[in-house]
Formats: sequence, structure tokens, C-alpha cells
Amino acid sequence: MRNVYLCENSAEGIFSAVYRAYEDRHGHRNNQIQVKEEDFNRQLFCEYIPVETDFERAVKVAGTVQRDVSGQAYEFLHKVSVSYRTDKADAMYRLIIEGLYMGNRALQHLTAPHMQILCDIEKHVDNEICHFVQFLRFEELENGALFARINPKNAILPYMADHFADRFYEERWVIADTVHRTVLIHDRGEAVIYAAMEEVNPDELQLAYSEEEETMRKLWKVFVDKIAIKERINPNLQRQMLPLRFRKYMKEFNEQ
Repeated sequence: MRNVYLCENSAEGIFSAVYRAYEDRHGHRNNQIQVKEEDFNRQLFCEYIPVETDFERAVKVAGTVQRDVSGQAYEFLHKVSVSYRTDKADAMYRLIIEGLYMGNRALQHLTAPHMQILCDIEKHVDNEICHFVQFLRFEELENGALFARINPKNAILPYMADHFADRFYEERWVIADTVHRTVLIHDRGEAVIYAAMEEVNPDELQLAYSEEEETMRKLWKVFVDKIAIKERINPNLQRQMLPLRFRKYMKEFNEQ
């Protein structure tokens, strides 16, 4: 009988499941951790065990990883935990098991199946962070604050905070993740606040823009149109360099 621990899709949820798997002592070979989804295929000869997120237990697992494996391993696990991929959970579990035996050397075990999965996930997360840092478009609101929206596959918003806090330290700005319903809020000279917006759809917010924003938006679209060389337009190359999914909130691709 295989024990499948169903957990919330978050670092805290996965760490809670890891704690429960160790606590139950069924043997790691007989365990699997799986992100709980609305629809998933149940397998024969498996006992499905729902695990509620327990922040106290999650903190204990995080502390154990930092102390007995390494801070680098913890940061690696936390980054891959923001991925949309559900196979991350069991791969993270396998890395923790190996890390408690091998220490930080477990991160160098690149031929292990779980490390191949995790490295692929980390690469995808890093690429998406890089893309949205470059493609994000701020808009100036009537009150002078800057507002931007992104629609990432992964919950990468916290990993964008330092970049924009450093670059726009003296500005008031907000970045909203419309997929995961989270937001970064920054006031002049203050620390960045990361919060959930579960009851608010960022796409449905009624925003009042400044007059300067309306003017600059028109000028920017004219500029983008004028610098294009019609004879050299290559839609396939453009989609390769700037995939369609990144264009939703880029004003140069908005017809309004």
C-alpha cells in the first residue's frame, strides 16, 4: 500500500506534508506527496491522506532544512515551490530526504530524477521572473502612484520585490498578480508589503489615470509604431522573443 499525502499548493503546505510523512513512519519508499487538485486520477493500492497546512510544522521543517542541509537548499526549495507544476511536491520531498543524509551535496546529485525535475522547474521560474521584470509596464494613477499587472504561470511576485524596491525606492507603486490574486505594495522609502487579494479581482479594478499617463501612453504607442521597419517585420521571431502570454498588459499591444 502506497501512502499519498495530499497537500496545499504552497511551500507551507508541502512542508506540512513532509512533516506528516516523517511522523507516520511508513518508510519513505512507501510515501508520495502530491499537490491537492480538484480533479486528479486516483491510483489503485494507494491510501490518500489529506494534510492540512500547519504553519508551526512547516516552520520546523524549514528550520531543519536550513540547519541540517543548508541555507542554499532551503532557498532552492522555496523557489521551486512557487511553480505551477504539481510534480514539484514529491521531488522536494525526495531532496529533503537525501539532503538530511548527504547534506548540501544533495544539490549536486544532478543525475537523480527528483533533481532533474527540480532543476527544470527552477530554470522555468527564473526565466519567468526575468521576463516579467523586463516586460512589466507601470501606469501612473491620478494620485501619482504607479500601478502594474502581471499574469504569470508561477507565483513569482515575491521574487520581483527587491528589483523594483531598489529601482523605485522613492516611488509609491503596486504590482498585482492577476492569476494568483496577490499584490506587492511599496510606499516611498518603506519596505515592500506582500499581500493576498483573494476577494478582489485585479482585472476588474476601476482605475483613474493621470493626464500625463494618458498622453505618455499615446506617445509610446506612436513611438513603437514609428520605429518599426515594415519590410523587416517578422511575427514568428517576435513571438519567440516576446511570447503572446506576456503581452496582455503591455500598452503597445493594446488597441485601446
